[in-house]
Amino acid sequence: MHYTVPHYYKRFRCTGGGCPDTCCAGWQIQIDPASLKKYSKAKGPVGSRLKNEIDWNEQCFRQYDGKCAFLNENGLCDLYLEGGGKKAFCRTCRTYPRHIEEFEGLREISLSLSCPAAAELILGSGEPVRFLEADDPAKEESYPEFDFFLFTKLMDARTLIFRILQNREHPFRLRAIVCLALAHDLQERIDKNALFDADRLLERYSSPSVWTWFERRLNMLDSDIRHQRLSLQTAGNLFVILNQMEVLRPEWKARLRGARDTLSVSEASPGTGPEEFHAIFPDVIAEQLMVYFVFTYFCGAVYSGNAYGKMKFSLACTLLIRELTRAEWIKEPSGMSSADVLDIAQKFSREIEHSDFNKCRMEKMLDDEDRFGLEKLFSVL
Repeated sequence: MHYTVPHYYKRFRCTGGGCPDTCCAGWQIQIDPASLKKYSKAKGPVGSRLKNEIDWNEQCFRQYDGKCAFLNENGLCDLYLEGGGKKAFCRTCRTYPRHIEEFEGLREISLSLSCPAAAELILGSGEPVRFLEADDPAKEESYPEFDFFLFTKLMDARTLIFRILQNREHPFRLRAIVCLALAHDLQERIDKNALFDADRLLERYSSPSVWTWFERRLNMLDSDIRHQRLSLQTAGNLFVILNQMEVLRPEWKARLRGARDTLSVSEASPGTGPEEFHAIFPDVIAEQLMVYFVFTYFCGAVYSGNAYGKMKFSLACTLLIRELTRAEWIKEPSGMSSADVLDIAQKFSREIEHSDFNKCRMEKMLDDEDRFGLEKLFSVL
């Protein structure tokens, strides 16, 4: 088995009771079958409490005021403290904030942006993300219907996408446009069953001339009198998607409504604004967000066949976090800090990434080319 992790992965440390947004509250904690079986046989005071504090029909821990029944007043887990440490955890609690994507012969493990400590590692580093690899020959497996040829091309494309996204000689806006166009063109080859042409496509996007070509195209779009209207319209449509999502925390809806109201009275197009805002949300933050989302989701297209959709999802998440940040900055430009950006990104991730319904719904809505076509997404950058 081959493993891939971002270079900051081993630096993660849970802050326990000092966490500003504990993972033991705000969502349902599902219990895997093996842990349920173990909990059902537990003895003593811990066993009695487990029997009472598990919803056995829903297979999850009970909650009180939105908090796990085992979360104590000090922000610590009683099951951990009284049940023997990590061995008492179910798979969800043992794994989080690690996120695992499974492929034949490969496990890609990331840290979830929804965890405050992980968000600080993901967005707090100024250096480009590197990916570390390791092998465990003892663990082998096979997926009978796994499309290894498609997976290979997706991996090759993602490697190039990382190289483009991390090329800091160019503004993030231009880098993102090149990556979106690359995913669009790759999707055409997937749809036409023409992956034999993928290598030539990647070679073309590796050429230095790609930068000048897309820069000219970007300048043409900017000079179009429809640009600002299209930009505002597309950004508004992205917020419409968020309004269609399952709400995990009630305060999230109010936050969205406030951001939308603030941005609707702003005369600036998305992404524009004085240097003070770009100091709060610089290109390096946008880059780290995109790399995070692309690493986590892009190669999952081997199961759906929708590489362009995965790239749209990654870009839309990055843009929405930027626009939520811009809304907060407009309300209080002198009071914003990098900690506020981390908080916005972390809260966004909690709502979107930890609901399969939300992720699927968002990707499906982004498939609407009338509202989220290539040039319309270009405009909102």
